Amino acid sequence: MKIPVEWLTQRCENAPVAEHRKLPATPALRIRMAWQKLKAQAGEGEEVWAFANPSNTWKKLGKQTGYAVVRGGKIIASTVVTNSFD
Repeated sequence: MKIPVEWLTQRCENAPVAEHRKLPATPALRIRMAWQKLKAQAGEGEEVWAFANPSNTWKKLGKQTGYAVVRGGKIIASTVVTNSFD
């Protein structure tokens, strides 16, 4: 799935911890590992950003969150870490 730039929420310098504290250990570890893998792909001048799709897309796509590598304002790689239709 191609992530629109409009979904980016904040730049992420550090691995996710606080945001996922309410999750059991295994899902939280999976999210942290996905972030670390994406961060390792980021090259010089690239940034890792968190994203979430807007609520008006949840009915069709479910609620999705994840991380994206951004270069020059464009998303070059991404990973979805949560996807729910709750």
